Amino acid sequence: MALSKQMIPVKNFGGVVYHERNAAEAGIYPGMALEIDSDNDYALFSTEGGKGPLFVAIEDALQGKTVSDVYVVEYPVRAMQFRPGEEFHGLVADGQDITHGEMLTRNAAGLFISAADSGDLDTKAVAQALEDEDLSSGASALNVLVRMVAL
Repeated sequence: MALSKQMIPVKNFGGVVYHERNAAEAGIYPGMALEIDSDNDYALFSTEGGKGPLFVAIEDALQGKTVSDVYVVEYPVRAMQFRPGEEFHGLVADGQDITHGEMLTRNAAGLFISAADSGDLDTKAVAQALEDEDLSSGASALNVLVRMVAL
């Protein structure tokens, strides 16, 4: 299933909430969770299990980019703020064995992980997996997008 998904957003309701800010760091791929840093730029989400708006980097299709193109430092990053019930493709961390219906949270590197591995499901879950994906054998997270729904 490596990069078979061509777009990060899958299903949204009403107006799309797009944001664009400069990349605070290298290595931001579409499907990664983001936060706004003190310089008002996008950085990878940095607090495992932390709460806050669900910003996810999306492909920069306006510039001919795809889900496999990384953003570079200080280049504008396009992101969506997903609301409850909206579906998207998110990047899952290496070593995860995700099953359909599993609750997910963000790790300190901007990737999605099982909320059960991070502690309290009720306070840490931000999305729910809508498909199975086994990365326990060490598959690269930068190649696997998993369909999920925002909580």
